[in-house]
Amino acid sequence: MGKIKFFTLLYFIVIVAKGQALGQAQFVDSIPLYKPIARTGIQFKLLPIVNKLQYVGDHPYDWNDGVMITAKGWQQYMNAGINLKWKQFELQIAPEFVAAQNLSFEGFSENLASVHWRDYYRFQNFIEQPEQYGIDQYTHLFLGQSFLKYSFKNITISLSTANQWWGPTKRNALILSNNAGGFPHLSITNKKPLQTKIGTFNYEFVWGLLKNGNWQPPQPNKTYRGIKLYVTKPDTSRMFQGMNVNYSPKWFKNLTVGISQSYVQYSNQVLGIMQFVPIKNIVHRLPNDLPNKPIILTAFNFNYQLPAANAVFYGEFGWNLNQTSFRNWVLQPDKGMGSVLGFSKMFTTTKKYYWEFLAEMTNLQLQTKAEQFTTGAPPSWYLGADVVQGYTHNGQLLGAGIGPGATSQTIELNWRKANNRIGLSVERRLHNNDFYVFSFTNSGDFRRWYVDFATTLKIDWTFGRWDIAPRLSYIQTNNYNWWLFQPQDIYFIPGLDKQQFIGQLNLRYHL
Repeated sequence: MGKIKFFTLLYFIVIVAKGQALGQAQFVDSIPLYKPIARTGIQFKLLPIVNKLQYVGDHPYDWNDGVMITAKGWQQYMNAGINLKWKQFELQIAPEFVAAQNLSFEGFSENLASVHWRDYYRFQNFIEQPEQYGIDQYTHLFLGQSFLKYSFKNITISLSTANQWWGPTKRNALILSNNAGGFPHLSITNKKPLQTKIGTFNYEFVWGLLKNGNWQPPQPNKTYRGIKLYVTKPDTSRMFQGMNVNYSPKWFKNLTVGISQSYVQYSNQVLGIMQFVPIKNIVHRLPNDLPNKPIILTAFNFNYQLPAANAVFYGEFGWNLNQTSFRNWVLQPDKGMGSVLGFSKMFTTTKKYYWEFLAEMTNLQLQTKAEQFTTGAPPSWYLGADVVQGYTHNGQLLGAGIGPGATSQTIELNWRKANNRIGLSVERRLHNNDFYVFSFTNSGDFRRWYVDFATTLKIDWTFGRWDIAPRLSYIQTNNYNWWLFQPQDIYFIPGLDKQQFIGQLNLRYHL
């Protein structure tokens, strides 16, 4: 905690040294203007200084926080940098720093029967998704939102460690989100939309390397009938390939549709130039004789705007099946499917403010009994039968932060005026229902759903060069980690329920 306090103090010293103080509220452009460097032709701008301070009272909650980790206690995040432009080149240096207390907390219960531990590791052995990131204070400096870009005509080539978000969703994205930190990658994209006779297109192709965190799961030496449950994961580098294409039809100007796909494989299994083509498998069967099968995720999305109603409908539908045929996909589209559906609407007033309503629901749990009770590696989202670190980077999911087998429903109402907002969100999150169904329903126990109910007050306000955004959440957790102790014959009794508050103070200073 000493390092966290030190960097917080250092942050404020830097700001005070700039001679700036809070004054009358006024709105400023969130994008700093470029300034020329004399006689060089180079233009530069200083990026805002970002500071986040978070406190979690009992056990981790939330996602989409990049390099920050799921941890109990205090956590500090800082980001600052510079952006330079020269002719067709653009360089941004924007490192990210994280320091977390990473306090211990109650995890998957020792009191659960050994058969449930066996089933727990049935999932943990095919993904790197730790309860806790080590046992010591977590302190890391990352390259963060840094990149080097070269633009030629309408093509931009980038070397980057910045985050990517694919698709129109707001809370959960199936393929790429900012739930994990950015990973080093090469990308090729268009600078401006491609104009054609049938509409406009945008594309992006990505090749990257994912980091194995080598984090230990809970009780790695646990055994079941004399057999060790945890299988140590090989520390072999993994390659990420992906493509994202969006199309706006000429005849439906308010509609955008798209397709995204990602491919994760151990680097030593990517052989031959053709395996570097980032379009692998839409609904086409992969060869059965592959020695190691990759993780392939494919998602279709849409975004439909209704300008007259100030509303937007959007959605994303994805499949995580490596081996299927077009015929089987048509006959049983719910097999291996994940989905996100959302809606937003603005309610204007005669004043200078307006109201905003947002709603989104995500479903990643397996839909068919054949999948729920399959033998071998579970076919859940983000797990890898052969790529056993799963769809992760440094132990955090690249896609939807709710995780494998989970669902979530979010509703949010905001009062907004220019850059300012006061809002209230309500969210329900069901944890890994694939594990719950497999481990508990055969015994007829239908009471242990592990569910979070979160209510969050959000404020975003601009004071001169400052953006201040506090958050306060109250979390009610029912049947924490599926734990329920029954010392009596009454069937319906409360499980292990927890309540906690989570606070966050976000500060952004525009230089």
